[in-house]
Amino acid sequence: MKKGCEYSPSCLPKDSDQTHPPLLVSQGKNSQGHTFYDISKNESIKRDIPEFCNKHVSATSYGWLTLIDYRKKPLDCCLFNPESNEMIQLPSIKPEREKYQCFLSKPPTHPDCYVLLFVSCRNFLHFCRLGDEKFIKRQIKLHTLTSFKEKIYARMSESGNFVEIDFVDQHLLLKEMVNDSGQILHIPWPSPSNAPWHAHDLVESCGELLLVHMIGYHHSAQVAYFRIFRINTVEREWEELSSIGDRTIFFSLFGSMSLSCTNRSYLKKNSIYYSWIDRNLWIYDIEDRSKTLIKSTTSRIGMTDSKSWIML
Repeated sequence: MKKGCEYSPSCLPKDSDQTHPPLLVSQGKNSQGHTFYDISKNESIKRDIPEFCNKHVSATSYGWLTLIDYRKKPLDCCLFNPESNEMIQLPSIKPEREKYQCFLSKPPTHPDCYVLLFVSCRNFLHFCRLGDEKFIKRQIKLHTLTSFKEKIYARMSESGNFVEIDFVDQHLLLKEMVNDSGQILHIPWPSPSNAPWHAHDLVESCGELLLVHMIGYHHSAQVAYFRIFRINTVEREWEELSSIGDRTIFFSLFGSMSLSCTNRSYLKKNSIYYSWIDRNLWIYDIEDRSKTLIKSTTSRIGMTDSKSWIML
C-alpha cells in the first residue's frame, strides 16, 4: 500500500456539529489525494483516507458515495457509506475518458435497488441490480439523471423531454412524463446564441425536485447566471423560480444537493454555492444575480481534479 494510504481511525474529517456538506476535491488524474473544504470555517483540510486512496469519490443517493479506481482496467467500483463505513462491491466496468456518475434507484438496503453508471456526453448508460455479477449496457441519449423519492428521473439530450426510468428484471424502461392535458414535461433551453455553454443538474431540495441550469459567458469559463425550475413529478408540470426562499443549493457535476438554512446561519439563503473550471468557490445570489468569490478556497485545484459536495 502506498504511503499516505495507511489506516488511521481519525482520517475521516467528521464533526458531530457539522450540518452542511464539505466540498470534496479528488485531486490528480488518478485521484491520488483528497481535500475537504469547510465553508463554515473557510479552511481546506487534506486527508489521506484508506477507503478513498487512488479512487475518484463522488456523491450518489441516500447518503452513499461512489468510489471508482480509474487506474484499473476494467474499473474497480464500489459504494461506501461514510456513516457506517459499510462498503458494497459493484461489478467492474469498462473505463471511459470521462468519469462516471452514479445513481441509485432505492437505498442499497432495499432488495430491489438498481445502480446506474452514466457519462453525460456519451449515448449510453450501464445498470445492474445490486448483487448482479455484471452491468448491462443500454444505448440511450440522456443528459442528466437523479434519484428522487425512490424513482429515477432523467432529461433526454435531444428532445429535452423528461422521463421516469423503471426496471423490469434486466430491462430498462423509459416512461415519458405526460400531464393530464397530454403534454410531455419539457423545459426549453436558451438558444445557442444566447447560451454559448451551459451545465445543469437535477437536485432534491427539501422534498422538491429542482432543475438547476448554469449558463456561461461568451468566450469565457465564467458563470453568467443560473436558472432554477421546480418539477412537479405528480402533476408532470414545471415552473421557473425567482427565489428558493430559506434554502441553499450546492452545485457540482459530481454531487449537487440542497439544504434549509434554518439553524445554519453561516449559510447564505436563497443562494447557490458552486465551484467551476476557474478552480474557485463562488456564491451566487439568486435574487440579484450577483456572485461573490470565496477567495482562499480551491485555488490549487488542477484541471484533472473533480469536485463533489458530500455529507459525512
